[in-house]
Amino acid sequence: MAVCNAAFHPSMPMSLFRLIRLPNLLIVALTQYLLYLRVVLPVLHHYGVTPALHERQFLLLVIITLMISAGGYIVNDIVDLRIDLVNKPDRVIVGRHISHATAYWLYSCLNLTGFIFAMYLAMVADRVVLLALFPAAVVGLLWYSVQLKKRPLAGNILVALYCAGVAALVWLAEQPALAQLPPEAARSTARLLGFYAVFAFLSTLFREIIKDLEDAHGDALGGARTAPVAWGTLTAKAIATGTGGLLLLALALGGHALQAQLYAGGLPFLGLTAGLSCGALFLLWRATTPRNYYLLSQLAKVIMLCGLLLLLFFK
Repeated sequence: MAVCNAAFHPSMPMSLFRLIRLPNLLIVALTQYLLYLRVVLPVLHHYGVTPALHERQFLLLVIITLMISAGGYIVNDIVDLRIDLVNKPDRVIVGRHISHATAYWLYSCLNLTGFIFAMYLAMVADRVVLLALFPAAVVGLLWYSVQLKKRPLAGNILVALYCAGVAALVWLAEQPALAQLPPEAARSTARLLGFYAVFAFLSTLFREIIKDLEDAHGDALGGARTAPVAWGTLTAKAIATGTGGLLLLALALGGHALQAQLYAGGLPFLGLTAGLSCGALFLLWRATTPRNYYLLSQLAKVIMLCGLLLLLFFK
């Protein structure tokens, strides 16, 4: 099917939401806000410590994170156009509903505006480290789209680190305030934030490998040597199984270490998350078609969402 270069399409607003992966951005925002509102602020208020970022500044931090994420999705779709035309021709946005020029313009605007916001936040909050992270994240996601995602596991690990970093950024932003807590409270908060960062890393890595299995045919045609292409389907499944096993271990250890901080329904919900993970591992070895892997990828996304909602059960 020919790819047109029309600058505007009647369905462009919906296409824009699909281009920037609006549901994924909402999950990113929800992740940071739940960690901030359910974990960080309660313990700071309990001990009378003033947060390092007040609510408007934290909102700006979330907006900056969303801009980086949206820009990463856009540049990934631009670079991966040939591969996407094979793997998901009905879901291609760039060149069909949004022109290449418009996509590049959106990517540039998001990065420029995000950098200006990051400079402002770094000045008003006196946190230069928040400004330094912006170019590092943007360059990292660009590197991923252009090179790393075409190498076995390298791109998967970078995306997983980014997702873990979304959670870790809350700790980094509030680190000056958290350092004023009594030692036991600081350790308890660090354990919880660390648990979620590890969960985000492992669950994302698991899903990324599954997505590579789903897209193996188009990746091979496009010259991308992802794990299934370079090492074979069985090896990629074995790596995904090991990652899923580590995820189950993290859930078990986290549940044991943090059970005193859970409300009554927390452990059953943790068990549900672990049960879904076991189911995903079982289905992984039965999957043989792109459709199977697509459904498994959606199940992995549900597991990630369950991990996020688990934050609602922490005291």
